[in-house]
Amino acid sequence: MRELGPISESLFREVAREVRRQGIVVWLDRDNHYTAFVDALIQRGKVEAPPFPIVAFRGSFLELLLALQDFGNGLSREPLLVHMPGFNEDLIKQTPVLELYDAGVRFRKALDTLIRETAHARVAPADVEAFLAKPHTLDEADAWLDALVSQRAGGFAAMLDNVGQTLLVQALAGREAALHAKVNSPDEIGVLRGYLHKLTGMDEAWIGEWRADAKTSPLDHVLDAFGAWLLCVEYVHDLRRLPHVEKLRRLRDLPPPIVKTCVEMLAVLRSQQGDAYARRADEVEGSIAAEIAAMTPDDLGQIDTFPSEERRVLAGAVEALQRGEWEKARVWCDARHGERSFWLQRNQDRRWEWSLVAEAAAFGETLAKFRRPLEGVQNLDQAVDRYATGAFEVDRAHRRFEQKRLTLLEPRLPHFGPLQEVVGVLRRLYRAWADELCRDFTLLCKEQGFLPPPSLQQRMLFEQVVVPLTHGGEKVAMFVIDAFRFEMATELLEELGGGGGIVDLKPRLAELPTITSVGMNALAPVAQNGRLVVAGAFQGFKTGEYTVKRPTDRARAMGTRAAGKEAPLLSLAQVCEETTTALAKKVAPHGLVVVHSKEIDDAGEANVGLPTFETTLRQIKAAWHHLQLAGVKHFVFTADHGFLLQDETTQEKPYGDKEERSRRHVLSEYARSESGMVPVALSSLGYDGLGGYVILRQDTAVFATGNPGATFVHGGNSLEERVIPVLTVTKKRAESASLAEYMLETEALPGVLGLHRLRVRAGFAKNTSTGLGFATARVLDIGLRVQGRPEIQTVLKDVSAPALLHNGRVKLPLGDTWTEVFFALHGPKDERVRVEVHHPDNIERVQSSVPENWFSVSGGTTPAAKAPETAVAASESGGSWADAIADEGFRKVFQHIQKHGVITEPEVGAILGSARAFRKFSVEIDLHLGKLPFRVRIEAAEGGKRYVREGDK
Repeated sequence: MRELGPISESLFREVAREVRRQGIVVWLDRDNHYTAFVDALIQRGKVEAPPFPIVAFRGSFLELLLALQDFGNGLSREPLLVHMPGFNEDLIKQTPVLELYDAGVRFRKALDTLIRETAHARVAPADVEAFLAKPHTLDEADAWLDALVSQRAGGFAAMLDNVGQTLLVQALAGREAALHAKVNSPDEIGVLRGYLHKLTGMDEAWIGEWRADAKTSPLDHVLDAFGAWLLCVEYVHDLRRLPHVEKLRRLRDLPPPIVKTCVEMLAVLRSQQGDAYARRADEVEGSIAAEIAAMTPDDLGQIDTFPSEERRVLAGAVEALQRGEWEKARVWCDARHGERSFWLQRNQDRRWEWSLVAEAAAFGETLAKFRRPLEGVQNLDQAVDRYATGAFEVDRAHRRFEQKRLTLLEPRLPHFGPLQEVVGVLRRLYRAWADELCRDFTLLCKEQGFLPPPSLQQRMLFEQVVVPLTHGGEKVAMFVIDAFRFEMATELLEELGGGGGIVDLKPRLAELPTITSVGMNALAPVAQNGRLVVAGAFQGFKTGEYTVKRPTDRARAMGTRAAGKEAPLLSLAQVCEETTTALAKKVAPHGLVVVHSKEIDDAGEANVGLPTFETTLRQIKAAWHHLQLAGVKHFVFTADHGFLLQDETTQEKPYGDKEERSRRHVLSEYARSESGMVPVALSSLGYDGLGGYVILRQDTAVFATGNPGATFVHGGNSLEERVIPVLTVTKKRAESASLAEYMLETEALPGVLGLHRLRVRAGFAKNTSTGLGFATARVLDIGLRVQGRPEIQTVLKDVSAPALLHNGRVKLPLGDTWTEVFFALHGPKDERVRVEVHHPDNIERVQSSVPENWFSVSGGTTPAAKAPETAVAASESGGSWADAIADEGFRKVFQHIQKHGVITEPEVGAILGSARAFRKFSVEIDLHLGKLPFRVRIEAAEGGKRYVREGDK
């Protein structure tokens, strides 16, 4: 039997690959092109070992079924090729082969497509199309291509056939590539042109259109034209319409194999020689200026071949957001997510803008998805379920958008003004949505009662959820988290459930008014027959011989009810910072542990919540992990109340004297029925010992209290304030601490565009006890802080690959690759500080790193917080920073500048002791300025230079 021809051989390899990969393959040969080919394969299998079984339909289904009876009965995907000539997807459904077809994988291959793919890069495109224009069979195609291939010359042409694509990409990247040494004559130029025509379709007409100056060599002229050809082919085939420029239109007619080759070669150039690609793209873009000027964002597809494409689409995406076209903006964002856009990897500002656009689009789409969540609900159970199973996503998207806006939306961004308008659009839409949701919920409460059924009551949570967990004799930790909104708990849900955990999240309704002194104390077992005895004006709840009004009271009441003795009360910070041994010792004698967290509420009340919410969520996860290691098995995470984020769209309403009201409710002796408000009798809420009414807004407006700048409020009846999470987690098996220890390496880099910059990498510490992959973390969560200075915020702006920025942390892979971190420092005053790069969750053992350089704090951008008394500014002590200056003479010079404010060139020379030492100081001074806790400017003066501490005269 004769050997297969080149096209038949290519077909055989493709079919064999599919059978090996998929198992059962049903070949639908609608036009009966391949019957002779398959019969030849069957005959070959009779005389030599076949690579896979072949069963062919040849007119009788009975014979086919008999031949198939030994196949398709096992559990594994055994290899089998079933050839079905004359059938397509519809016709096969009418045959007894349907069951096998459904179980297997379909294979189709048009003969013309096969010929084009096989002849690609071997035969000129025009010759391929000329052959296809005439009637032909597979055998005729084999003979045609075999005759042409057999005529192929050797030498340079043969080399191009073997490694031409690699040589071409290298040549496009630089003028001194290997191809330049191979092409030395007009004949070789001709061979190269012929090869490029077969490989990519570039013809002589295109080369002639690409003009070259007198200094350009013939080879470089061809390469310049070739680079332009690749760029234009990709651009044209990514367009959603025909090109405007005539010379580009014919590129739409190129065969798919040629287009694929052009796009793949360009992708290699982009990834391996980015600067060369950018240079060529800029040059070619200028040559098709008329085309670029006419394009619109809707014309463009998924690939930004030219820089103007990304800029045009970004502008279009921002405009789409302004018009409320969320899906259109989101689709454009998806196409440029991560590293998909070459140009975004080279422009930080535009990368930030796309990140903002993506977050805005997601927020807008979520708002549109849940237009009126409570429409049609009949009772409080249904209302809470509607919110907890869907509508909460709006509030989560709102918070995420506001956090992203705060971090990235800066005046230096190219579309800062339009993006500010988008912020306004989304805020108004959200406010209207939240107001309507609150009105619908309030109307339902007026009909059904503001006190929900016991299964939804906050006061019953401890008895119904926590106490049953303590009956098994295993340790339980109850996290009572101030202002832990329901949507925040959804972010922890998946993370806490990994590794064999049983996780459940259910909603409850916080007591009214939704303030800490009510909600926190109601979490303790203080209800008596379902009612609460109020002490003072919501100064706690009475239970037996004492009043529960402080955290210690709550821990006492909870521990006594669950385990017969007071439960230990730990703060979130304590749990995160304690060693496993110390923590295990504290919890060992107790069946119930209470963890109290005020971080979210404190940050919100101080108007700095948005930058810190994600950090607190990470702390909660870290505390959960530490308590697991300490022997706790069951966990309950819950809250006293939620909150509403505020902005310029919040309405502020006057109401009586300032002493009578809070931001979201008023306590009154009388049932005042005023427009937009609803009075609720305290007795109807199950309260004893305090009469009167709580007056609530029916929307999200606030009462004027003299604090108009607040960005965080609670106390009212909105679902954002009332729905609290009850997140329970049980670990099936105890976790063990990792034996590995890691170290962080850091190096300060010059700042860019007003941001600080350093690079960091993580590896195993020198004294680590193990490096086994199964016993170690692959990615570490890394953060930045200023030790002992909680009032200084470190805002992470961006990171480079391979790390990711997620939830306010750098997710840093272990390895030798450096990651650049861009950050800003905000505090109550301008100063310079050192930062620590650390593992904030304390889950793994990680050695922190403090770069030698000092970084500037942008003052006046955060509310002043009282710093610890021990946190004396290091810049005033002169000790710690000076240790970073190794040269003793240099150190004395800088200490002189710090103490006296200025030093002259002669004084520097006197301290250093020689002209040579001064010259070294002048050369190396820039290396040391970043290590100083103050700035130094250099002035020209009589007798030499003056070195002046900035801020001093």
